[in-house]
Amino acid sequence: MSTKDEKEWLRAILEGKIKPGDAEWEKVWKEEDFAGVRRVLRDVGMMKQDDLVMNRAKMWRVVEGYRGQGESRKRVPVWRWVAAVVLPLMVCGILWLISREYPEVVLADRIPIIEAGTPRAVLIMDKGEKIDLSLLVGDTTLDKGNVRIRLDSSKSVRYEQVMTNSTTVEFNTIVVPRKGEYQLILADGSKVYLNSESRLRFPTRFVGTERRVYLEGEGYFEIAKDALMPFIVETGELDVRVLGTSFNVNAYASEKSIRTTLASGRVQVSDRLTGLGEIIAPGEQAEWRDGYFTTREVDVSIYTSWINGKFYFEGATLEEIAAQLQRWYDIEFFFTSEKLKHYAFAGVINKEYTANKIFSIIEKTTRVKFDLSGRVVTVRESASR
Repeated sequence: MSTKDEKEWLRAILEGKIKPGDAEWEKVWKEEDFAGVRRVLRDVGMMKQDDLVMNRAKMWRVVEGYRGQGESRKRVPVWRWVAAVVLPLMVCGILWLISREYPEVVLADRIPIIEAGTPRAVLIMDKGEKIDLSLLVGDTTLDKGNVRIRLDSSKSVRYEQVMTNSTTVEFNTIVVPRKGEYQLILADGSKVYLNSESRLRFPTRFVGTERRVYLEGEGYFEIAKDALMPFIVETGELDVRVLGTSFNVNAYASEKSIRTTLASGRVQVSDRLTGLGEIIAPGEQAEWRDGYFTTREVDVSIYTSWINGKFYFEGATLEEIAAQLQRWYDIEFFFTSEKLKHYAFAGVINKEYTANKIFSIIEKTTRVKFDLSGRVVTVRESASR
């Protein structure tokens, strides 16, 4: 979106032509093109209607006062409104508001703000039909022969098996891109959380002697119990076999290993080619790398925090952190030296933060500096902490 277009949107909001709850207001919070507008609104406290309600109401009263009601009310200059209420504003917001009073001010280049990801995914049906789930406004129900698919506004997909004598089984695929995550409830009631840059292929209903799905990327599974029909996650060269349990599977191809972390129950992880494997208990993680398994005890919350909206870094290297951030923020990292990749950081950080805020947090405790240019982040050594 151009600077001119951002000005028009902000002017419309300030003048009351667009208000919280309006369709146009909601549009601002859904489309990537409005990142700059969202940033200004957040900085003045005018959040989305269901966020930070008290601050939003307060700021709207201020804007109402600025607009003026009737000819007798004196119009408050914008620069006074800024100084009294919202200092310090972000660079973009400040310069735009000032420029309304002082047109001769030259707008400086804005610092790029990297927004966090949101629930988004594409559902690919058996016959190739694609549904962009991020574009859904309300609840939608699709009847597809032997299954009913509920696409609800809480950003999840639920499959419900319909009673039928047919033995036909179709496969659907849900694809979660960078800057996305999504939830899926399978026909047996099992729940799957999918992380950014992940894909799950699954049957629309389960028949036969097993429940098998195919994962690429990362998923957290809460499996409905069925002793007669084990649940199998096939990923890369491995099968993860369970009856009823909760576990996380990290199988990104770029990380060159597959990690299965068990939260509850019991699972067997095995190499599909050799048949070799491990049985792990709650609190354990089996890692497969280069054809070999290693099993260790871990803090499960470190590996499952992402489903609760957190990044949990426990002595993680910057290279490991970058791998997670680049998927969630759709950015790329460039390290100016190899040793920087091995610098460590520990902390629990909200995934709703902008990437800029996360960089600032890491910079305060690690001797590094993050420089942004578009969607490329250069990591260099800082002179001092």
